[in-house]
Amino acid sequence: MEPLGPEDPEELGPYRLLARLGAGGMGQVYLAASSHGRAVAVKVIRPEKLADRTFRIRFRREVAAAQAVGGRYTVPLVDADPEAATPWLATPYIPGPTLEEAVAEHGPLPVPSVLVLGACAAQALLDVHSAGLVHRDLKPSNVLLAADGPRVIDFGIVRANDGYDLTNAGTIFGSLEYMCPEQATGAPTGPAGDVFSLGSVLTYAASGHAPFIGSAAATLLYQVVHDAPDLTGVPKPLDEIISLCLPKDPHLRISADRLYAACAPGGVEQTLEHGWLPAPVASSIARRTAALRALDTPSRTRSRDRVPVSAVRGGPAPRAYGRYGAPSTPPAGRSYDSGHVSEVPAIPGPRGPEPSASPVHRQAPSRRGLSRRAILAASAGTTAAVVTTALLITRGDKADKQSVEPLGPAPRPLWTYRSDPLLQAPAVFKGGTALVKTRPGNLVALDLKDGTRPKWVYRGISQSPTPVVFASDAAVALGEGATVIGVDPDKGTERFTYDFGADFRFDTLFGKTSDRVVTVFGLRLQRESDEQGVATSTNTVFGIDLDAGRAVITPISPEDVGIPLEPVVFPGNFIYADGFRNVTARSTTDGSGVRWRHPVGYDLRPALAVLDRTVFAVGRELMALHLATGRTRWNVRAERGQFASLGAAGNTVYATGTAPSGVYAFNAANGNKRWFCPTPRLNTDHPIVVGPREVYVPAFQNGNGFYAIDAARGKLLWNFTDGLETGVHDWQLATDGAGHLVAHHYDRTYGVPTP
Repeated sequence: MEPLGPEDPEELGPYRLLARLGAGGMGQVYLAASSHGRAVAVKVIRPEKLADRTFRIRFRREVAAAQAVGGRYTVPLVDADPEAATPWLATPYIPGPTLEEAVAEHGPLPVPSVLVLGACAAQALLDVHSAGLVHRDLKPSNVLLAADGPRVIDFGIVRANDGYDLTNAGTIFGSLEYMCPEQATGAPTGPAGDVFSLGSVLTYAASGHAPFIGSAAATLLYQVVHDAPDLTGVPKPLDEIISLCLPKDPHLRISADRLYAACAPGGVEQTLEHGWLPAPVASSIARRTAALRALDTPSRTRSRDRVPVSAVRGGPAPRAYGRYGAPSTPPAGRSYDSGHVSEVPAIPGPRGPEPSASPVHRQAPSRRGLSRRAILAASAGTTAAVVTTALLITRGDKADKQSVEPLGPAPRPLWTYRSDPLLQAPAVFKGGTALVKTRPGNLVALDLKDGTRPKWVYRGISQSPTPVVFASDAAVALGEGATVIGVDPDKGTERFTYDFGADFRFDTLFGKTSDRVVTVFGLRLQRESDEQGVATSTNTVFGIDLDAGRAVITPISPEDVGIPLEPVVFPGNFIYADGFRNVTARSTTDGSGVRWRHPVGYDLRPALAVLDRTVFAVGRELMALHLATGRTRWNVRAERGQFASLGAAGNTVYATGTAPSGVYAFNAANGNKRWFCPTPRLNTDHPIVVGPREVYVPAFQNGNGFYAIDAARGKLLWNFTDGLETGVHDWQLATDGAGHLVAHHYDRTYGVPTP
């Protein structure tokens, strides 16, 4: 913080300038105070930038885009004037050093601090990406360290300049050490590029050096594109986590939501409350806070009538956000398998242990090494694409302002089960028992009458964020690597294990196409040689025959690329929204490939529903398609906003709406509207759960729980919440259709009575 100079302006818009904070390639940054005494950082664009006649247009667009970004770990735009003679923008002032300053002055951060930094920065990237932006200049100087968590800054201006400064031909603007390979080669840079840069930033935080270091720009760019990262000095487990961020191929990198879960399986809230930074850095923050107060002295470098800085306060309390959603299936640009149907032989697995008196069972034998899922520690769940979600959650929407009150109090839980953190997968039901999945890879059976203590626990499944499937007289789950496990649903003992070897990875269990065949999404790995390891990976859908112990590949064509794959799977059918704005149906029995494609012409939500030989899909409209042909039966267009998620039962299809927020009920046969129930903002990344007399929908912020709506009248009945705000850990809801609702949230499972 430096005194103002004679060339500095006294005011910018409604803000009175107080001091200089620093300068960058785009302009000068000042500490200023609003008329209400709020401390802000105001960035003024350099005059020479205005010589580019297109810059103001791009800057105006980026200001509008930056207004869409929110989240606890970003520094939001609070004001801007892109039309001023000298364009400027303002953000809340954060009295903390940058990561670059903190490490340069005090050395690398300890492991717990880096884990918190990684989780919070990953959440910040989710917020940025969900607004349709890509940071493209994430580096230590663009991360502020505050007492209540780090902040990612400067995403707006960077994007306004397209990530590069081309005022000098052939010159790349920015910190080359933290670029991703795509950016270094001039290729399109998407969200995966930000994850790569974050991995480089975490390397610096943990070791004091970037993973790529070169004295010449050409050498450094070559290293970024071709060389392995230098993780010298990065302690465990940070080295494994950071390695997941740094593959050269963007499609092989960990996603931001999984990175959050890898760094903070239990969330970061408790750590932040008790202090997450080492003492020297915390002292630096205290000194900066004191310096802010010290500005309220009569001595000034220039005699001006200044706002009393004793009135300057920090920004508003950070707002907690729930998970916007990120695909657990791979993102756009990744090639899907389009080859011929083939069989993959299984490696016979050891049989499960004999039944014992112990209610706790383990897979045998245990696997060696640290697997990718073990590193991840948790998965944030299979959800809709972040950009689509951002379009559905618009800050200016009137639905945000509507006041909707439930008719009565929520029912008291019949029982509560406390456990390790639960995975993002709803419960499934079998014979009066609910099965839930917890970390670090447990399958837990809870009695629906009294689930306070588990009937049995099976240890050894993967942390795949999808529920188990009942097939071949077993509860089927994925294991580590390419393993499929069958567990006795009554005793919790292992009935079978099939391991398909090191050339495959199974990520997601979609469902079953018959009583003996389950459908799995994963990777088929192709190696050039044993020494070179994995050369390429291809996304593949497998049909696993549990009786024969073999896997048949379901061909998936390039048209599937672009959105998360969330198919509806049932006998003979594999139906999904593909990446080219179609609803696509494939056969799973005869290998004939695509049965039909229904072009839509706009982005669909990935989750579909099927009821009574009809396929339902949502986006700008709710459409009903004939299951056999894909032809339109009927459609209903949203008056405003979009339809966002689905549920179906009996003769009714339910859909959430975004403007205003609420739930619609339609006659499934002809599309006639039965009712609309307005609600507070909802989390539309999850399907509507339909019970015999009520439907259930989660709130937008998971600290607000979920809502129950009368299925016959469309009235908002009650709101159930435990008051916990747990970041990316959403509520998971499931009903058995016979009066039992099981809801779980982070580390608590509730048996909720239903009428």
